[in-house]
Amino acid sequence: MNIEELLEHVYEDLNGQITSVDSTGGLVVNYECDDWNDYGKTRKFIITCVDVKESDIREFPSGDIDFLSEHQLLWNHNEPHGYLYYSSEPKNRYEILGRVWEAHELALKGWRPLTDYANTYHAGQFIEFCKDSNGLLARGPKPILEKYRKAIAGLVTTNYVPSYTPDGGYKALIFDDGFVICKSVVVVELGCS
Repeated sequence: MNIEELLEHVYEDLNGQITSVDSTGGLVVNYECDDWNDYGKTRKFIITCVDVKESDIREFPSGDIDFLSEHQLLWNHNEPHGYLYYSSEPKNRYEILGRVWEAHELALKGWRPLTDYANTYHAGQFIEFCKDSNGLLARGPKPILEKYRKAIAGLVTTNYVPSYTPDGGYKALIFDDGFVICKSVVVVELGCS
């Protein structure tokens, strides 16, 4: 069975659960769910993630599984990165921060914190955001920086400066609110019990 076949069969009402995660020699997820043909039986799988770049996964119930090549979690690993600078003095830096926060939450839906990208910390001072007439507003993948830029258009002048493009080719294996960023996965069905 491959991941696409597993995704085709698994749905929320099958009482899916990640029973263990082992990251000693790669990342291996033990997953089980009710059998989709006989609800009195349990199907068990080993999902091995290949070339793992990032993961936030643990043992927990998980009814939904997705394996996606397009997802906001992948921006860090597949999209060009850069810096978003501002070059005019904002009238209200808290309005700028609020608009950036709103754009961030709408785009990332809680998957990553604002502090991963927005320049809110400087030399031991928390909330040092847009204090002067120029500086770094945020750094990170271009798609989120473009969302920030759009959200504050007309309030402050911004400039995007590219920095690097990651190798890319990663996909997101998502279990409800846990994820693994990897190149591919191998699924082995252990059978029913």
